[in-house]
Amino acid sequence: MKNNNLAMIATISLALGIASMVGYIDPAVCAGSPSDGFITCAEAASQHLWGFVGFSAFALVTLVVGTIRARIRARRDAS
Repeated sequence: MKNNNLAMIATISLALGIASMVGYIDPAVCAGSPSDGFITCAEAASQHLWGFVGFSAFALVTLVVGTIRARIRARRDAS
């Protein structure tokens, strides 16, 4: 069994992307609440969405590149 660190990092990144959507705060739900804190509901929602996009994009690119590299290596080893 081969240890593939990049695949593990991509899997963790994909899980973080999904987790950021689980913790998503809908700005319409807390629109009436006071925003005396250091972050508003809209800013928190935006951060969750960008976290989802960032983590998911990194995971997908890493998994696709890893798959392509593995296929190229397999073809080279077969010849």
